[in-house]
Amino acid sequence: MKKQAPALLAACLYLFCACSSPAHVPPPDRTQWTEVSETVYEQAAYSFAPLAAADSFTAGDGSEELARYDYQLLTLSASNLDSVSPMEKEAAERNIENFNKRMASLLEDSVALGKQIGADALRAHEQGNAAQPYYDETLASAYLAGQIISVRLDNGSFTGGAHPNSYTSSLLFDLKAGQFIDPTQIAESPESFRTGVAELLLAQAEALEVRDSFFPEYAETIAHWNEGTVLFDETGMEVFFSCFELGPYAMGPVALHLDYAQLSGLIGENGLARLGV
Repeated sequence: MKKQAPALLAACLYLFCACSSPAHVPPPDRTQWTEVSETVYEQAAYSFAPLAAADSFTAGDGSEELARYDYQLLTLSASNLDSVSPMEKEAAERNIENFNKRMASLLEDSVALGKQIGADALRAHEQGNAAQPYYDETLASAYLAGQIISVRLDNGSFTGGAHPNSYTSSLLFDLKAGQFIDPTQIAESPESFRTGVAELLLAQAEALEVRDSFFPEYAETIAHWNEGTVLFDETGMEVFFSCFELGPYAMGPVALHLDYAQLSGLIGENGLARLGV
């Protein structure tokens, strides 16, 4: 028994050393690793499509056209909503809904006006006062500058009188805010932007040859330029005054243009970025 004690002690020491030594772990098989890559999302690709309504009105026997209306507006859509991020998709769907809701409402109001013009033309015809057909037409166009959509609406109409009438209006839609905005809201300081632009526009208008034909209150009209027709494109901002806004019908419309170099100090870096400049 005494002769077995040294052997037993040696065995215990061997087991102790083996247990206290770090286990040998083979390196992982890197061929089994899976590469994890982040999903790359696209930006919403917005586009426009026609939203139209047209009709004509004839005399009782259908032999003579008395009036017509033709409205060519726009709807907004995005072709790649399955390829944008969930947050971008939600914003795009909101933008499309809000933009198209306004266009649908505008078309509904226009059609109501067109039908009223048709009724007026029939009444004038029955009274023998209709010299030529009445009409009302609107053509919309749009330009996307950065986050801002500029919608231009050119309208022409004749409802009796000495001559047809024409009028141009506009709408600005902010894709980031998801709503239609006043032009001054693009700038970092809206009121400073309004007054600064008014000064530039007034100086430009007073240098025109038609200056002598302006109405006495033309300066006040120009001072509130943001309440009229304002459009942005890749070159800058256009403020459009239709007939009868600055002067008589014979003078015609007046279009004033400011490039982004003129606007930069007034609109601010953030405003320019919103316009893609």
